[in-house]
Amino acid sequence: MSVAPVVSSNETVLLAPVTGEVVAIEDVPDAAFASKAVGEGVAIRPTGKFVVAPCDGELVKIFNTNHAFALVTDSGAELIVHIGIETVKLGGQGFTRLAQQGSRVKAGEPVLELDLDYLAANAASIISPVILSNADQFTALEGVASGSVEAGKTVLYRFKTK
Repeated sequence: MSVAPVVSSNETVLLAPVTGEVVAIEDVPDAAFASKAVGEGVAIRPTGKFVVAPCDGELVKIFNTNHAFALVTDSGAELIVHIGIETVKLGGQGFTRLAQQGSRVKAGEPVLELDLDYLAANAASIISPVILSNADQFTALEGVASGSVEAGKTVLYRFKTK
């Protein structure tokens, strides 16, 4: 079931930024993500080639190598979408930027396009964390998805301001 993305003063609903299979954050093959040192969240093993904004907000950072981006919502949530593990080492290969840093995006709007074959062959892992980096300012994640998710349609998780 698809739920319209909501960003209010109290609750933020995050949609899956990429189509694929949900992976528990503890199972991400990177200690910083798995230990939650970067923040709370889940990961997705991508099967789709488009990465979309998980909610409305401002793209405050798109890394030069296009492997990750940070989005800030109007409620102040700081979200990180990181495609794969150690993908910064690929120097941008396998990624095409579809949105510009500093722009406002709507949930479901394309941000990146992936070359999944290249990434699967060259990245340490294609498992992609979707992190709330300032989780201490929000309630625990609720309604965390499992199984298959569809980019821009499936609710990945939700949280509220404290």
